[in-house]
Amino acid sequence: MSPRLRGMLRNGFGDAKTCAFGIFLIVLAVLLKAVFLRYTANIEPILAVSLVAGSVLGRWWTVLVPMVSLGVLEPILWGGPYSVYTGSVILGLTFFIVTGFLFVGVFGRFMKPRVVFRVGSMALLTLVSIPLTIAYDVWTDVGEYYFIAGPMGLTFWNVLELQVPFTLVHLLSSLIFVPLIGMGTLWLSHVAWPATVEEPVPEPSEDR
Repeated sequence: MSPRLRGMLRNGFGDAKTCAFGIFLIVLAVLLKAVFLRYTANIEPILAVSLVAGSVLGRWWTVLVPMVSLGVLEPILWGGPYSVYTGSVILGLTFFIVTGFLFVGVFGRFMKPRVVFRVGSMALLTLVSIPLTIAYDVWTDVGEYYFIAGPMGLTFWNVLELQVPFTLVHLLSSLIFVPLIGMGTLWLSHVAWPATVEEPVPEPSEDR
């Protein structure tokens, strides 16, 4: 592997500690969603994990955590709750879900400089998760209206009205998962696995 490629991968993935926490968040998102999916699909831990990945880990994990989590979970949903829909409807809904979680992760990435190991940081993340959850639900409602409700003769306002109880559950799950996962990740990172100084990757020298 060339030094330039090694440096790019190091900058993108981070050190072993960052990679471990990125994989941990992916596994946590998949397990939590799989457990709660047996009872209800309305509890949404992926939004919380996406926000934490962007704001705590950053780097490529901002995109990898939500995308890999959805890559594992979406095929399960295709054979479960989505099985009554056609392929085009499933792909359309998946587009809105994927882009919605990507937006949450990227938004978290912009907050990364403000997130440190203290209660105030988790309070800030928990606070911003409220409008993010609402925005995510409204965005996915656009997809639901276009692909499902509209062809059935329902209006977008009908979709928003029907979404209210589900959004309340989503908000509750965000208020629970964001501080728990966020503080847990920061505690593991700063206390259980103290920070180490990363050695810079040397740039390849030009041949003379």
